[in-house]
Amino acid sequence: MKIKLEEDSGLLLKRESVGPNSLGTERGSIKNVVIIFSKVPVAGTVKTRLIQDSKLDPEDAALLAEAMLKDTILLSAESNASEIMIGFTPADERESIERIIKEVVKETHLERPITFDPQSGTNFDERFGSVVSAAFATGSENLVILGADLPYLPPDIINRAFSLLMEDKSNNSVVLGPAGEGGIYLVGITRHFDPEYFSKNQLFSGGVEISQFIKLCKDEGKFLKLLPAFTDVDIEGDLVSLLLYIDAMKTAKKFEGFYYPSYTADAITQLRLTVLEHKGETRHRRIGIMRA
Repeated sequence: MKIKLEEDSGLLLKRESVGPNSLGTERGSIKNVVIIFSKVPVAGTVKTRLIQDSKLDPEDAALLAEAMLKDTILLSAESNASEIMIGFTPADERESIERIIKEVVKETHLERPITFDPQSGTNFDERFGSVVSAAFATGSENLVILGADLPYLPPDIINRAFSLLMEDKSNNSVVLGPAGEGGIYLVGITRHFDPEYFSKNQLFSGGVEISQFIKLCKDEGKFLKLLPAFTDVDIEGDLVSLLLYIDAMKTAKKFEGFYYPSYTADAITQLRLTVLEHKGETRHRRIGIMRA
């Protein structure tokens, strides 16, 4: 079962089961869905590489991860998607993910339908495929799947991904957003993409991710289409870049190619994070925590 969250007149959220035909698509007859594939931000289980690589402790990392998830919901809501779905793990943290969605909806008055569904499976590929299968089961036609660690991604990138999928009348395209070190920040697929491909081909666990997708497209006759590259936030160097991007956006009179991540900016302020400066060094900058 999937859960749909809606605002009632008192700004409270209610639950109701969602069937394949129960959601309208206010932005057109084609059901384009953004899936946010994410761990629930529980201390000690998220951003573990960042914890090992920086001065952030597990609680700091969880606060930052929650803020980035909230910004990912917001930027997805500013796209042309007809619905947002959150595929979360672990399944027993349902109340936590519901709390996060409720806070975003109440604080920002979101009107876009948001559903959430637990991931299932024994590895990343199985869990990814399970969420894709759940989305197709409710009538989704085109999917754009994101992680929750790229909070400055412009919504236009999501729109471009949907456009690239829909311009192919054979519904045989795969859209990828390349990230650092051969990773992927975005996957776009149509209803003709078999969710079993993820496990069968070990698209995420079998090697360099983008190489695995290239091989799949060649083997299955798919049309590969690429979006601009972005770097998600996994290690300290990524967080350094994020802090400096946000600082620049706060100052800039105009900026393009970025989404301003307000929740993440607030979390950075709350955590008192700063970029340490060392004269004469232009690389390998570190994150510091300002003391009160």
